[in-house]
Amino acid sequence: MKTSFFPIILFFIFSFFIVHSPANADWIDLPGVDSEVKAGTLLITGAGSISDKFSDRAHTGVRGPISKWHYYWENGFRIDTFNKNLTFKANLSIIIDGGYMGADAELETAFSDLEGFDIEFRDLRMTMDGTLYDWVEFRLSIEFANLRDIKDEWIRFKKIPFIRHFKIGYFKEPFSLENLTSLKSITFMETALPASAFGPGRNFGISRQTAALNQRMTWALGTFLNTDSFSDVGNSKDQIDNANGWNITGRVTGLPWYENKGEKLLHLGLSYSHQFRGREDFSIQLRTRPESRLSDDRLVDTGEFFIDGGDLINPEFAFISGPLSVQGEYFHVFADADVLDNPDFWGFYLYGSYFITGEHRSYNKRSGTFFSVKPKHNFHPRKREWGAWELASRISYIDLNGAKIRGGEEFNFTAGLNWYFNKKTRLMINYIHARVKDRETPPQVDSSYTDILQARLQIGF
Repeated sequence: MKTSFFPIILFFIFSFFIVHSPANADWIDLPGVDSEVKAGTLLITGAGSISDKFSDRAHTGVRGPISKWHYYWENGFRIDTFNKNLTFKANLSIIIDGGYMGADAELETAFSDLEGFDIEFRDLRMTMDGTLYDWVEFRLSIEFANLRDIKDEWIRFKKIPFIRHFKIGYFKEPFSLENLTSLKSITFMETALPASAFGPGRNFGISRQTAALNQRMTWALGTFLNTDSFSDVGNSKDQIDNANGWNITGRVTGLPWYENKGEKLLHLGLSYSHQFRGREDFSIQLRTRPESRLSDDRLVDTGEFFIDGGDLINPEFAFISGPLSVQGEYFHVFADADVLDNPDFWGFYLYGSYFITGEHRSYNKRSGTFFSVKPKHNFHPRKREWGAWELASRISYIDLNGAKIRGGEEFNFTAGLNWYFNKKTRLMINYIHARVKDRETPPQVDSSYTDILQARLQIGF
């Protein structure tokens, strides 16, 4: 496994400018603490809100010479026209992962570069959101850690006669609670095995999503071309032209129990996707990493095979009772492939988490998903406030052995610790024990395991 030191170098350069910003010079005064410790404390606490004084000044902003446009900072850099007919917001997300993967002899033989230490940018993303009058919303999100990978590129029309609103562009299909929750908000460093392998992810399409019954219910329905990742804005047309089929995907969620603004709730949901394929020159492949991006190796993998179509079913639930959270999902894929005896594949995950500092997970009733946790007290040593601390554990399982396809089975156990300095900054530590067996797709694995210890620093602006 090769280690790139570019993320480390860039991170420390970035840290230098944050620490030595004039706006930060008088923010922290810790008697008896040397300048290096002050600088380190300032870096961590300053990522979400560099200083109270600076935040107030940035929030007020300035009026520009052009039509009195307002330039200011509020959860990102914003520009508003004088009457707010046009608004614009830009955010930056920086996520750095590092850790070590160890493997037994059989797995190391099968995947020679699996074992070792690595550090990398998991995410380096610029997101730009905007509104035009009160009838259009738009987003462009570019992930620079992966060769300018387009994550979102869409427009939502809000006041269309009869149908009210719909969204068109490149975005996530409405499938799976885990997949629809942002990478910045999920409890573990990576999504569970079946969510990663089976979820349709982002595609180009059109959809409508809305909430009903006083936001106690949501539903979403869309049709999507099965495109690959958009590596640049300019290649969108090529990706659409080369789409290997299309999907109809929908999701329904409900809140039979909801109290105290989401402090206690029971979330239930069901997703379904029918995938139309049938062209002999296009294949599909189901596979997943071992819940870590430290390696590109997939320990379970069906290999490429051809299908006429497929059906994906995904029930989900989440239970919140104050600091205690339990969440789980089941996935089942039915493949229409007569020559392979119509294989089916399945998997599930179940996890629990607990905030020892008393917070609870934040729930969005309009979308039926979770978003970033807000600590009761941000990390501020001078005030003896230490942010939010969360303990979590997860089991996940995936079975890619179906009929004539023998892609293997994998069972993972994960233990996690999350330290939220503020709403936009957190440190994550995950330990993963992954067991793989009965894989006949090359390289074959009879029964083997790997242990992974990894950490993540996540900063948002």
